[in-house]
Amino acid sequence: MNPWTQVRVNRGVAAVLGLLVLSACLLVAAVPKVTQTAYDEALRDAIAKGEPNRTDLTVVSRRNSPPQEPLTPDVLLDADRRFRAELPPGLRQAVTAPGAGSSHYVVRKSENPALAVDDQVRYYQYLNLGWISGTERYVRYVEGRPPGTPKRLDGGPLFEVALEKKAAEDMKMPVGSTVRLGGLQKLSAKVTGLFEPIEPDSGYWRHNEAFRQVMKIRKPGADADDWYATGLVAETALPELGAMYTNVTYQWVIGVNGPAVTTLRAPELTEAVRAFRGAVPVVLDGTSPGSLDTGLDSLLDEHLSRMRVAESLLLFVIGGLLTVSLGVIALAVRLLAERMRHSLVLIRARGASLPGIAATTAATVAAVAVPAGVVGYALSYALPGPLTLFVHLGPLVVVAVTALLAAGQALGHRWPRADRRDDVATSRPSPRRITAEVAVVVLALAGTYLLRQRGLTTQTGERGSDPFLILVPAGLTVAVALVVLRCYPYPLRLAVRLAARLRPAVPFLGLTLAARARPAATLSVLILLPALAVAVFGVVISGGLATTQQTSGWQQVGARARLDSALPLTPEAVEKIRQVPGVRNVVPATRSTAMVKPDMQQVIVLGVDTRAYRALLSGSPLVLPDAPVLVSPDLAGRGPIELLGKTSRALTPGGVVTGLSRVYGGGPLVVAPPDGSPVNTVFIDGAGMDAKQLRAAAGMPDVQVASLDDVLAGIAGAPFTATIERAFTVVTIALVGYALAAVLVALVTGGADRTGTLSHLRALGLSTAQARRLTVLEISPMIVLTALAGMLLGLALPAVLGPGIDLRAYTGGLAVEVYPADLTTPVLLTAGLAAAAVLGAFAYATLGRAVAPRLRKGE
Repeated sequence: MNPWTQVRVNRGVAAVLGLLVLSACLLVAAVPKVTQTAYDEALRDAIAKGEPNRTDLTVVSRRNSPPQEPLTPDVLLDADRRFRAELPPGLRQAVTAPGAGSSHYVVRKSENPALAVDDQVRYYQYLNLGWISGTERYVRYVEGRPPGTPKRLDGGPLFEVALEKKAAEDMKMPVGSTVRLGGLQKLSAKVTGLFEPIEPDSGYWRHNEAFRQVMKIRKPGADADDWYATGLVAETALPELGAMYTNVTYQWVIGVNGPAVTTLRAPELTEAVRAFRGAVPVVLDGTSPGSLDTGLDSLLDEHLSRMRVAESLLLFVIGGLLTVSLGVIALAVRLLAERMRHSLVLIRARGASLPGIAATTAATVAAVAVPAGVVGYALSYALPGPLTLFVHLGPLVVVAVTALLAAGQALGHRWPRADRRDDVATSRPSPRRITAEVAVVVLALAGTYLLRQRGLTTQTGERGSDPFLILVPAGLTVAVALVVLRCYPYPLRLAVRLAARLRPAVPFLGLTLAARARPAATLSVLILLPALAVAVFGVVISGGLATTQQTSGWQQVGARARLDSALPLTPEAVEKIRQVPGVRNVVPATRSTAMVKPDMQQVIVLGVDTRAYRALLSGSPLVLPDAPVLVSPDLAGRGPIELLGKTSRALTPGGVVTGLSRVYGGGPLVVAPPDGSPVNTVFIDGAGMDAKQLRAAAGMPDVQVASLDDVLAGIAGAPFTATIERAFTVVTIALVGYALAAVLVALVTGGADRTGTLSHLRALGLSTAQARRLTVLEISPMIVLTALAGMLLGLALPAVLGPGIDLRAYTGGLAVEVYPADLTTPVLLTAGLAAAAVLGAFAYATLGRAVAPRLRKGE
């Protein structure tokens, strides 16, 4: 039998099957590409926002002996080349070239106390000396000139240095100053110029913060800070600088090219970094060994852990989508096989073997599925993203499963076909089928239990998520669908008994037909329920994520906006903040640290009027108990607390506040009444506030402003969060479309039996209007019951699976513990889907009104 002949004869069904296969292949190929792109964006974002000292590869060597040769840029460049030669091949492709990006090398002599500046004695000041490659591209001189070759002063070297302008002002070292430095060697420096950094936020300067600002460090036991400034020396000063070996450090920074680091290469790069860490001491073997200072491998491990969690939830949803799409394809394949039934029966009667029947059916379906699958696969290339193995295999699996489903239809031709009335006798399932269904239910329940107990990544470690547990939600929906399939006839039979007492015959006949499970109708239940359950699950999860994101934002900010200052804020500054447009209320507070007796645990103390702060937080997820003294949960149950700090005092906690400690890093927190210390924090309530105006109103340097809107935008705009939201939207739309397609295909599949029944009833006097109502009544109970069961399952899935799913990657680090009780969207989605399916049944009955009379005349 020519497959293309059957395709032409049944071109309508073939077109529907092709469209279903095309959409399934497109989704299976496109979703992994889009999600992989989001993972790569998240990784690049983490690298871009991370500290360069962590993301780049920095080789550090501290000199312990004089060099054997004069230090020159060529010597440093030669060492840089040796390091790069030892990079594993995968890592070598992910770093920038010498002098490009943030790659550079540094020589620094530190711990040089400034004894005097222009013969004026100085205390607690240090002037370090350093050289950085490529400074000509990153500095702009605003006063004086660049440094030159060292000279001699009192028998020791006199280095010419350039200081950052503000650092020179803080250290009171203007151009022309001569600084006498202490140490084991006679050493002096002369300031010849002041500079400003070009691109101060670049990785180059973030590696060298000490060159562009004064570092204030308080040593243990000291009562004052030591001030450190670092002066730039000229390239010609390297031989003199290299001759010193006390407190001299060499650094080679090998910049990492963020776009070249992808999630797929992350495991390989992690191992490469660890291998390079072991190779560095070999390259610098000698009296001055080197070590690799980087956190790139730990950053990649953290990203992979977060990605596995994010990927698990996406696989939940995609698994449900794939299950539903294959179910609808199975319905369409069954419909095409039903249309080919008479031809297949004929060739079977003429001696065709069962494998020949299977090959013919599979070839006919493949003639439609293969071109559709190729088109869907080709369309996925329109979306950006890397080509993973799943992108190639996914469409192939869909097409192969479609062909296997077609071949399986040949089992209906094992024996000669006997006429039977499926509308009169209810089919009984075979023992094998019952055993298989029970096995599915048991596996789903066992998987759910394991998922709740183990989670997805707890027991699997670095190997990723457990494939069995990832399939649990899809299996659970199928299991519930099987239970509904077996149980739904019983309430309908009770309704049939009640309808039998009514005078009209249509309700009795319609409910009787609904109670008899046709194969096509039962298959539609196995599709409609999972589709609706996964869609409602996505809606509920989205609501839980949105609620938790709000809570996380409030816990990170502590108000709609928060202003923190390193210096005390005057009452006038607080009043100016109050006058900023959009500000409705402000609550000043004092943030400090203290020690708690007897274990001397360090805590954050927030001195604030709790009554005023409680009023400012009214209507927010943060709730303050009605007490003047509050503690975070990790300090609860200790009884009275004695604080040791600038002002020691004893406090008796009156309640526990949850979540507020995240404002200051999540450590132990004590909220207490103000003790008269200067204000350095202001909690602000309002709308439409501008962070720049708040900062300007404070009138203080080093003021930090945190805004709730900015934090929420950062959480919602994160690649992981944006991807899951888009995935939920696309999957919900696709599932609704597949569910409607399943109902319509089931209607068409049972059309022949339904038409025969209506023909006999029309001969007995059934009117056209009654025939329409009969069709709707036959289909509606199953749709309504299945939709209701799907909605209830979708609402229950987050609670059932919640303990095993870690959603912190989507919420700013806060676990999702509460899902909103708003049923509006799930109910509307369920009602809309059920109504659309019933209307489809009514439209089908209306469009097919002339079929029964013609069949009756032909009998």
